[in-house]
Amino acid sequence: MARISTQIRVDIYRLGLLGNWRYLTCAKALDYNRYGIGLVAAVKLSAGTDVQLDLHCPGMILRGVSAQVVSCQRAGQGYRLGLRTYDTLRDLVGDSNHQIRYLAGMEAMLPAL
Repeated sequence: MARISTQIRVDIYRLGLLGNWRYLTCAKALDYNRYGIGLVAAVKLSAGTDVQLDLHCPGMILRGVSAQVVSCQRAGQGYRLGLRTYDTLRDLVGDSNHQIRYLAGMEAMLPAL
């Protein structure tokens, strides 16, 4: 599936020592599709790391979007992260209320590159 270019602010949260989600950093989303999101952040995250995202879209904020880091590459002063927003394809297909689906159909409203 093709990725849709965008520029939206993303707040990244990571599990803390006590099992609660703690703010880690702010990032910039570069592209997304229904399977995942690509972004640039100032921090390096290992593949397999579970995170939660707040996506700051025009007119709304999608809070607590679950994701997992699948790739992390150095990009200038930061890191290009590839995140998967589902655990299995069965989860994505079976969940019509999955948070990332809210972005579907909003391409015209999101700030483009």
